[in-house]
Amino acid sequence: MKSMRSHLDWWFKDLTVRKGKYVIGEPANASLIIFTVTIILSLISYKGFWQKAFAIIAYAALTYWGVREVAGGHSRFRKLLGIMALVAVAGALLLQLGFA
Repeated sequence: MKSMRSHLDWWFKDLTVRKGKYVIGEPANASLIIFTVTIILSLISYKGFWQKAFAIIAYAALTYWGVREVAGGHSRFRKLLGIMALVAVAGALLLQLGFA
C-alpha cells in the first residue's frame, strides 16, 4: 500500500508554492473556456470561413493551455495533460492537412 501512496504523491502532489498538497482539479481557465466555446461553434457552423476561423482559434487556445501546463503545471499529472493536449492538436492539424 505504501507503494501506491508514493505513486499518487509523485503524480498529484504540488510542485510549486503549495508543496505537499494534492492538485487534482482546478477551475477552468480562460484558454480552456475559449477552446470549448470555439470548438463547439466550429462543429455547428457551416463549412467555410467561420468554421475554419473557429477551429484555428480553438487550436490556438488549446496549444496555449498545453504549453502553459507543460512549462508551469502544478503537478506532474497536469504536465502530462498539457503534453497530451499538444499531441492532440498536432494530430488534428495533421489530419486536416491530409498527412495522416
